Amino acid sequence: MSVRPARRVENLERTLIRRIFDQAPPDAINLGLGQPDLETPAAIAGAGIEGIRSGKTRYTSTAGDPELRDAVARRYGPFAAGPECVIVTCGSQEAMFAVLMSLADPGDEVLVPDPGYPAYPVVARLLGAVPVPYPLRAERGFRLDPGDVVSRLTGRTRAVILCSPSNPTGAVNTADDLRELVAALESRGVPWVSDEIYAGFSYDGPAPSPRSVSAEGGIVIGGLSKDFSMTGWRIGWVVAPRSIAPRITAVHQYLVTCAPSVSQRAALAAFDARASGAVREHLAIFRRRREIMAEELSRIAGIRFRLPDGAFYFFVDVSDFGSSLEVARRILERRNVVTIPGEAFGERGRGYVRISFAAAEDDIVRGVRAIGEQLAEIAGGVYSDDAGSV
Repeated sequence: MSVRPARRVENLERTLIRRIFDQAPPDAINLGLGQPDLETPAAIAGAGIEGIRSGKTRYTSTAGDPELRDAVARRYGPFAAGPECVIVTCGSQEAMFAVLMSLADPGDEVLVPDPGYPAYPVVARLLGAVPVPYPLRAERGFRLDPGDVVSRLTGRTRAVILCSPSNPTGAVNTADDLRELVAALESRGVPWVSDEIYAGFSYDGPAPSPRSVSAEGGIVIGGLSKDFSMTGWRIGWVVAPRSIAPRITAVHQYLVTCAPSVSQRAALAAFDARASGAVREHLAIFRRRREIMAEELSRIAGIRFRLPDGAFYFFVDVSDFGSSLEVARRILERRNVVTIPGEAFGERGRGYVRISFAAAEDDIVRGVRAIGEQLAEIAGGVYSDDAGSV
């Protein structure tokens, strides 16, 4: 008997990012990484080990370990009125799923950034909602334009997803733009959902957040995966107004019961001063890597890029060399370097490749120089636009 899939998953595939990773040989220089290559700070890892030794291996409450929720609430005060406004999740992606399931009914619209993280529109579709892209324009440094968002609001809009610092562009939205947008959303009764998983990677001061200008008009998603190098520990969180937090908690229960208890004990140590020092060290390392990659990219003729304000990606315009999907495929096949074509992040990503500096300095130098060699080969006439599948 053939098992028929539900219609909602008939065309569901893994992201283009994952498919490229699967195709890459083990010895490839990986400049497609979406995770820091550094180790979890020792104090945090030690707290996880101690959690196992002390028997912290059972279910926690659905919303999370009370101490951890209190620590998160204090970080987000006064936006978080207290720990009852915090739900600890299995990373930021489960958080996004629980939030959108709590906000959007089938047929409702969810505004998503383009280019943006590919899970946003997919999660909306899985819930029966309609993702509506709003443009992040290169001429604005990929920062949002409030007018572009507001012009796409309709009577069916149930949420607007924001992401700053941005994946894939590294752009950080300005406080003025957020203030204007939040005022417009509040006047229409539309909540914002701010994905702040890259908040720890902002190189010129803290990234502005809509929570600073909106007391109860939205929801913040955060976590420890990026700035604390804890991707595999699977700890994220939702900070939400009291009016919606219990609903998100209920959805979260039916998705995963609770976040891993041992990981939650480790996460609590991330709020200790010793762990904060490690994060500052990580940021200094990534700032140096950003400089190195910018210097190497500046040697390549025919590309255009801007220095990212945050995250750990350059979003590089390679449109002069043809299809960015084909460019990324050729770079992988002929130079053994992983990059991510921009169309993985939406229609407005076409013509770009995302290049990550979450890699060792030597790999950054060797990888970018190999990219330059491949682009020079393409420019020399070897390239033909016979895009294959990835």
